[in-house]
Amino acid sequence: MAGLEAAFERIGASAEHHLEVSHSAGLALAVTDREDVLGVVCRGMADVAAGKPVRAETRFQIGSISKSFAALLVLQEVAAGRLALDVSVNDILPWLKLPEPFGPITLHHLMTHTSGLLVGTEDAPTGPGAIYRLQTNPPTTAPGERWLYSNDGWKVVGACLEEVTGEPIHELLRTRVLGPLGMRASSASIVDAEYQDLAVAYEPLYSDRPVQLRHPLVPAHRITSNTADGSIVSTVLDMSAYARLFLARGDVPGLDGTRMLTEEQFDDWVEQRVDDGDGGTYGYGLWADEFDGVRWIAHSGGMVGYTAMFAVVPEEGLGCVVLQNGYSEGLRKLVRAAFATIRASLAGEELPAAVVPPSATEIPKAAEYVGTYTGEDGRVFEVEAEREGLRLNAGPVTVLLERDPLGEPSDTFLVPHEALERFPLVFGRDADGSVTEAFHGDTWFRSERYAGPEPATPPDEWRRYTGFYRNDDPWAPTLRVLLRKGVLAIQWPSAATDDEGEDELLPLADGWFAGGTERDPRRIRFLGEGAGGKAVVAEFNGGSWFRSFED
Repeated sequence: MAGLEAAFERIGASAEHHLEVSHSAGLALAVTDREDVLGVVCRGMADVAAGKPVRAETRFQIGSISKSFAALLVLQEVAAGRLALDVSVNDILPWLKLPEPFGPITLHHLMTHTSGLLVGTEDAPTGPGAIYRLQTNPPTTAPGERWLYSNDGWKVVGACLEEVTGEPIHELLRTRVLGPLGMRASSASIVDAEYQDLAVAYEPLYSDRPVQLRHPLVPAHRITSNTADGSIVSTVLDMSAYARLFLARGDVPGLDGTRMLTEEQFDDWVEQRVDDGDGGTYGYGLWADEFDGVRWIAHSGGMVGYTAMFAVVPEEGLGCVVLQNGYSEGLRKLVRAAFATIRASLAGEELPAAVVPPSATEIPKAAEYVGTYTGEDGRVFEVEAEREGLRLNAGPVTVLLERDPLGEPSDTFLVPHEALERFPLVFGRDADGSVTEAFHGDTWFRSERYAGPEPATPPDEWRRYTGFYRNDDPWAPTLRVLLRKGVLAIQWPSAATDDEGEDELLPLADGWFAGGTERDPRRIRFLGEGAGGKAVVAEFNGGSWFRSFED
């Protein structure tokens, strides 16, 4: 649009800075109003090896943004009388046999992530396989009691749609949503042929350690999928048409020529129903939050080698989508910057400066971590303040610690040195908030400020479980089990999984452990016996990871 050139140049500068600190090769960003696309920003490469840049027409996988598409279909089926939001999904799918130990699990629960079901490991490469796994992994809290993100729950939503319509979910999406919206470059299933003209998916080379900006990117594993939790392929231009559906409050002709959603259906779609535990609220495949004084309706998306963000601001009549071939935690900030820049331009105000993420070595409140830390094994390291960051001195190794420049500040840091990079350095605080201890791999370190209790002696059996395990699941190819400070913990080195990070393993009956808390449905046990009496299989949420020689 004439007059917005400078605004999109400024957004492009923010996108360039964003890519500099992302594990990604390229991105496309579009902003639309109620009528048309206002502009598109493309940066980086769709295919590094071929030297092919990202264009407005470049296709990406949009991941979990797909959930909102499926929710639209559910509301159409509810209006037609073929689905009900308040009956057990076992009544809709008699073959499902979904455990309901605390009461009926309904479509409402599934679509608001309050079913109590697990997130899903994605170890099963098909929707039916993942749903089958749910039969042996029951919920651990009552439906409606708490918000817990579940991809597998949305796979069940898709199965319900298929049951009552007699059509595959990807065909329903094609005929009822993508087609009527004119999203001709989009598809609702990921099959081998789709990869011929997709942006190449990229992921960090290493799957056995936290990703660092200095690690090379490689093409990610391909997946095939048609499930309702995230199988749409699209472009920023097509996704802008989807944004305009929101800005028109559903008043776009559907398959039968009438509006795609009635006013009542649209309100049901965007109504926010539960607290998401992160400062926002969640409805049917959509969350809402407030930024810069305006309300967003939005959803993020992540696939193997792709990241996406979709947001509309109804009161301003604007929508924005970013699609990226790689991993990043900062897309929400980039969308926020885009909205702020367009808002200023349309008002004739001075454009905000391009968003420049902080340096990875810039650490807020660095002085809190300074000190000498002594490990259970006698190793000692020192942390000292240097400029605006922290320097780690560990024997012959001296290195500046790094944080995720696109993430929120935390007590977890990367150690960018080949001798120590396999594990993050995680600091712990006492009840007063003072940093008193640290963890690196299987070693617990305490500082001179530590005044807490001595750790309990763990059962000898737990030592059988420690080690490094692998799986062919592209989302979570590795897990590590550690024992330190008397606690057994599970660690997910790969950034491609929703379970990334670390959780304490709490012993349950019959050799099972709960990951995090007993209220979380994540369950793990250890099977078999190999050399040295070590367990050889870690069975987690129905999937199997196998002990690797890489210990």
